[in-house]
Amino acid sequence: MRVYVINFTIIFFLLRNVRTKENVSEILELATIKESDLRTVTQTLYSMQDHQVNNDLILLEVDKHILGALSEGDVISIRGNKQDNAVLCTQTQTYEVREAEISNSWLLVPNMKLGLETNVAKATERIIEKCNVKKIFNSYYEVKETKPDLTGLSALLNSSTFNGLEYESEIDKKTLYTWERLQNELQASDYELKQALSDFLVADINGYLRLISFDIEARSLNLMLDYFGEQSWELDEVDKENTYECLKDLIYEPVFNTIFKKYTEISTKTKNDGSLLYKYNEEKCCAIIAKVLLAASPVTEYKKFMETWEIGTPEKMQPKLEYLCGLALVIYNASKLQKEIVSCPEAHLPNNINDRLNELFQIKAKWTVEEITPYIIRFTKSAINVNALLTKYARCSTKNGIKYYGSKHGK
Repeated sequence: MRVYVINFTIIFFLLRNVRTKENVSEILELATIKESDLRTVTQTLYSMQDHQVNNDLILLEVDKHILGALSEGDVISIRGNKQDNAVLCTQTQTYEVREAEISNSWLLVPNMKLGLETNVAKATERIIEKCNVKKIFNSYYEVKETKPDLTGLSALLNSSTFNGLEYESEIDKKTLYTWERLQNELQASDYELKQALSDFLVADINGYLRLISFDIEARSLNLMLDYFGEQSWELDEVDKENTYECLKDLIYEPVFNTIFKKYTEISTKTKNDGSLLYKYNEEKCCAIIAKVLLAASPVTEYKKFMETWEIGTPEKMQPKLEYLCGLALVIYNASKLQKEIVSCPEAHLPNNINDRLNELFQIKAKWTVEEITPYIIRFTKSAINVNALLTKYARCSTKNGIKYYGSKHGK
């Protein structure tokens, strides 16, 4: 069935009584329109009976991306709880949905003929055809691409954090989330939701997505790195099966697989039988060791921190300052005349851009783009990058040829 939406400035026919050819001729005469100037088919519009009107139909504006997704048969869904504003999701993008008024009424008329279809060459007299108006629209829904609101994801996952098998009996089953439940409750496309989940350490345990606690993560990785050191392997010669076999009594298998996946990548080397070997990611491994140190001592004299960090890192890895991005800052303490490593985890900052920047500028008055990027990159969009955010929300100054950004209302 073909469906067309026609916008009339004036509706001539919207009737319940049947129009005849004579009626049509009279109306054309009153309108001073020559029948010879018209095509042979006249379509008269009739309103549907009240019980036939389909109130479930709405008009939705779509962009090229949504239209392409519909054409390819992808799933398009409206997500969120009853109290949430409507959000439309494709597989990869999220849109706000808002109702907008139409200045003129729009008629939905199935099977209406257009163009050459209204001309029957061999017809000797006018043909009158009845067209039923399916629905009259006075509003439609417009969409605007937006960043998904995933601020609640952490709270949902925290409610059922995996702290070890010995604590599983204490978990309330109602707090457990499957992938399908997350899809239904969080207003984000599948791709964006998966990207957000990748920021957390989440294991699939008996069909539920479980956040692995930091203590379990740090302890498990420490066991894995200790075993790596005992075997005297190179960074790119890590044997996954051998590692798990040795540690299976200490690390729950789904947890092992999740942690191993996060901290390794496939190596270019293989075993003698051709099976895969893996390579530890130096940056990620060094970063979590630093995170453990920062949790124990949030502010540490620079030299002391670097020495402790190096001692705690496997022999074949080398800690570097850039590995602290998003975790800590190097700040000069004028009262003590020394550099310090100060804990500043990105995940602990406010989720509002204004509040976050206010807190960052209290910690440190001036930032370079490189320093502040890890802390605000989550607020960027396709058309707004880090520089655009800083231009809008911060004030730029230059010192010794280097650009710094500070509070808009600061000194």
